[in-house]
Amino acid sequence: MLLKKLLGEILADMGFVTKQHLEEALTKQRKICREKVLPERLQRTRLISEARLAANTTPALGQILIDMGVTTNNQLDQAMRQQEKMLDVYKMLKSEKLGAVIEKCTVINSSLNIAEVLENIMKYANLVTNSEASTLMLLDEETGELVFSVPTGSESDKLTDIRIPPGKGIAGWVAVNVQDILISDASKDPRFYGKVDEISGFQTKSVLCVPLMAKSKLIGVLEVINKKDDVSFTEEDAMLLNFFANQTAVAIENARYYGELERKYEEEKQMQEKLVEAEKLWALGLMTSGVAHDFNNMLAIITGNIDLIEVEEDKDKILKKVQIIKKTAMDSAKLIKRLQKYAKTRDEKLLLQAIKFNDLVREAIEMSTPVWKDGPDAKGISIEIIDTFTEEELIILGNDTDLREAIINLIFNSVDAMPQGGKIHLATYTKNESIYLDLSDNGIGMTEETKSRIFDPFFTTKGINHSGLGMSMLYGTIKRHNGSIDIKTTPGKGTTFTIVLPMGKECIEKRAEESSPAIKAEKVNILIIDDLPEVSVVLSEILSNEGHQICSFNSGTRGIEAFKKGDYGILITDLGMPGASGWEVINTARQIKPDVIIGVVTGWDISEKEIKQKGVDFLINKPFELNEIVQAVTKAVKSKSC
Repeated sequence: MLLKKLLGEILADMGFVTKQHLEEALTKQRKICREKVLPERLQRTRLISEARLAANTTPALGQILIDMGVTTNNQLDQAMRQQEKMLDVYKMLKSEKLGAVIEKCTVINSSLNIAEVLENIMKYANLVTNSEASTLMLLDEETGELVFSVPTGSESDKLTDIRIPPGKGIAGWVAVNVQDILISDASKDPRFYGKVDEISGFQTKSVLCVPLMAKSKLIGVLEVINKKDDVSFTEEDAMLLNFFANQTAVAIENARYYGELERKYEEEKQMQEKLVEAEKLWALGLMTSGVAHDFNNMLAIITGNIDLIEVEEDKDKILKKVQIIKKTAMDSAKLIKRLQKYAKTRDEKLLLQAIKFNDLVREAIEMSTPVWKDGPDAKGISIEIIDTFTEEELIILGNDTDLREAIINLIFNSVDAMPQGGKIHLATYTKNESIYLDLSDNGIGMTEETKSRIFDPFFTTKGINHSGLGMSMLYGTIKRHNGSIDIKTTPGKGTTFTIVLPMGKECIEKRAEESSPAIKAEKVNILIIDDLPEVSVVLSEILSNEGHQICSFNSGTRGIEAFKKGDYGILITDLGMPGASGWEVINTARQIKPDVIIGVVTGWDISEKEIKQKGVDFLINKPFELNEIVQAVTKAVKSKSC
């Protein structure tokens, strides 16, 4: 390149140094530059400061070549004079021509679209040199071939993507030698590659070809062919085309960098999406493990008590175990309900109710005992549970299901810590307006490391068959209730867990009122529709025992037909049913009898507010208790009669 040619390249052109020496010197210069402190985040003030530092401390390329002993001061002076001559040629350029080139380069650099950049380059290359045809040939770095990327002129479409073997033709010579070339009569030059003219049918007369350089790297060549006034290209044309080539090389590289950045951004975006998906799967796995842990505990309680009922003859004991099974089943339902709400929002507030804490702890003991003592998973060990409860009425505000699960998890943890059997002591007491629960065992105890990690999710010392979530969920439950938990342990001597919860200030009359027997309602005809016969049978029995006349169907379509023919005061329907859904049943019933009382019994997570907006009078979630059904029907009948 005539204007931008580096001093080292001039030394190589003049034969003073070899290309190998030049590359070695450039490598050394780059290494020195890399050792300088890089600017942070490209801050402009620091960037300039670093540049000044580099300028003052980085040896010039000529000095490096002299230090290497491959050139002399005299040769360096000759090269510098040659560089001055090139600047003289530049100074002789007519201002209007130089201005036109600068204007065209500005247009080219305004785009980052590589196709648009290449098209503009070739259009303006012809204008700058007044040539009939031109072509931009980019270097294929893998094969060394030059590829006709954007040819112009007549029949140019035949040349697109044509490849010239390495070193072939005038363009190949320019690529190998990285030098400009001016040829006034191509037919007489032995380097001319006539195959291109054979393909296009175009006759090449004069040629001007310059290398395209990105920094010190060849990326292709720019060639113009045949001046329109049928004269040869001049040094002035070469200077203009070189100036133009420098700017177009920058434009090409900018467009390429932009394309690579886009691709990199897309790759990172896809990677981020995969990461988000992986985090979702991790969260799902975490939630699934937690649910499995809780349900396995609950199922163990249920199946253990069922097994005991099968061999039990004492009616009172059977009834007691049935109550445990029922309570465990309802706790399981509440767990599902919490999960459904969690899927909708993480900001769910804790549902508070007044709880008798001593009764809650006793229930946890009763529900967990069959699992390790007499049930199908019995450990065959002797474990004695001793309780020392304060006689004071302990009332807390919280979620009974969550707290009961937490205490059961704590009991199971102590049982696991006593593989040879032992004693578990539970004690309740009050201090400083707080309620305390101490649970002590004489098991294997914990090391300090285990103690520090016991509440970490997935941490377990019990092997791969345990999720490691029981204690972390216990910790989360206590924290949600504004409580705390402390551990005192000694390896080989046992562990004491102390749970502290704030004392509830509310009285328990409200809960007693809610559990009081319902006032009998007037008798009505009730139509029940549920696709599960077992559910409709249970509902029918509950309500017929209250004196109501019941008719039930296991199909929404059949239920609608029955409603059209009968005189029903109440319609109770499920929502998710094959054929006609519950919503279809409700809409049809309202059209037939607008004042009919409609109730929904469903396992779907749907709010009271939403159900009311759709014209439903009462909602009962599955699984349900007898009193829920009776009170809901009674309340609905009374409100309609008022």
